[in-house]
Amino acid sequence: MTTTSSTPAASRRTVLSAAAAAGGAALLPAGFITLAASPAHADDLLLSTDFSSGTTEGWAGRGAATVAVDPEQRLLITGRTATWNGAAIDITTHIEVGVRYQLKVYLRLPEGEAAADLRTTVQRDVGGVSNYEGVKWNTAVTDAAWTEFSGTYSISQAADRLQFYVESASSLAPVLLDAFTLTRIAEPEIQDLLPLKDFLADDFVFGCAVEPPEVVGKPAELLAKHFAQVTTGNQMKPESIQPTEGVFDFSKADQIVDFAEANGMKIWGHTLLWHNQTPAWWFLDENGEPLVKSRAHQALLLQRLETHVKAIAAHYGSRIWAWDVVNEVVDPEQPDGLRHSRWYEVFGGPKYIEKAFKIARKAFPRKVKLFINDYNTEFPDKREAMFNLVQHLKCEGVPVDGIGHQAHVDYRRDPALLGESIDLFRELRVLQTITELDVSVSNEMTESLPATPPERLIAQGWYYKELFDVLRERADDLESVTMWGLYDAVSWLRSWPVSRPHEAPLFFDDRLQAKAAYWGVVDPTKLEPMPEA
Repeated sequence: MTTTSSTPAASRRTVLSAAAAAGGAALLPAGFITLAASPAHADDLLLSTDFSSGTTEGWAGRGAATVAVDPEQRLLITGRTATWNGAAIDITTHIEVGVRYQLKVYLRLPEGEAAADLRTTVQRDVGGVSNYEGVKWNTAVTDAAWTEFSGTYSISQAADRLQFYVESASSLAPVLLDAFTLTRIAEPEIQDLLPLKDFLADDFVFGCAVEPPEVVGKPAELLAKHFAQVTTGNQMKPESIQPTEGVFDFSKADQIVDFAEANGMKIWGHTLLWHNQTPAWWFLDENGEPLVKSRAHQALLLQRLETHVKAIAAHYGSRIWAWDVVNEVVDPEQPDGLRHSRWYEVFGGPKYIEKAFKIARKAFPRKVKLFINDYNTEFPDKREAMFNLVQHLKCEGVPVDGIGHQAHVDYRRDPALLGESIDLFRELRVLQTITELDVSVSNEMTESLPATPPERLIAQGWYYKELFDVLRERADDLESVTMWGLYDAVSWLRSWPVSRPHEAPLFFDDRLQAKAAYWGVVDPTKLEPMPEA
């Protein structure tokens, strides 16, 4: 929500009566207008700051930044010399393991400052180690309007210290901050519904990608009820497993793996090689210079990959039944149909893909299946490029067991497209799986809705019905279908490619309740009629 401020300072704060009635008065910066009262619920406001006292109310400068309350009773953050410099407030005493919270703050820039991308983060300190967890990712902020930064936050293990803070992506501009609230979300009972995993059990294994906060508390209960497989969303990516060369960290991934095993769930590994979320050191030589196309640097890169894969294989063995060995290496816009990533540049072509599969095959037990994974494989150009690559790899004897179709789609994309891709890859006699399914309700990737339109949720329900009809018709060709997220509030689409706080791509809403999407799969007779176009 973004509204231009024009209200005089004397009347600049408005208390939302509905929130106050629920025990959580929310104070907004000047110029904000409440369009509708919030529904009554038992959320508990734990901490709020509005600077009406004239003091910083617990906020402090972070790094070189300094904070002060300006004449209009807003927190002014100045002196930032690095992007992580900003304003921070300690929230340690308010946060419990397995409980979900909403962290909300309003930000804008002082008059005359150019637009900047800002974000909110929590620094979680445990045993002398700091972890940095995004609450609201990069969002453009201007000097003309207040912008709401709101996100859900929870922890899966006790922390020594928790600091909520404001930082930027690249700008060092001063920042104005106001109306911070920390609210404990009232957790409803998990609905007594037919589990999706049971409804789909005769078709394929039904899975979900999660992060550690989803394996504690009510989210964990929802996860265990409806899903038979888990994917570690970010915690097995290169930057998570080996952030520093030779230093491996399996702690967060292990939380998810341990939960899955305790609940009889299968585990999918994601991912061994990717151009993204890979530490910079992978592509630097011993002098800190970028790797170039040379035999020496190719050997160095393969040695690093082999060390990485062997460490993962030694830690997990066959506990993880399948791995995305290489992720997103196809680009149909290139003449050869391949992404020209740093991997590609150092090798001068796709040889690294073949090497990666051979390294993985040698490291993992034979029963572990090895996949190539990519998005947009339902589109004809991407489908053809992926088919040509996999066909070539198979002809060269490369141990590719299967292909993962990510299936990040929107509610208007023809479901038949994905079916056509599954049909085509049947010719290669490889295993197939849907690895990252979600269905956006935005008409464009850059559309940021002011609220989630009810009619689009109905349309999404019918879309899921049609899509799962397509998938179930091809159940013999699919090993599993995995959702990319447990419930809407934790979806990556809330912050990519722009801030989309009301995007709703999954089966369960922010309060873990089933949506029309659920009924579209389990019982379409309970759906409202399809809205008129």
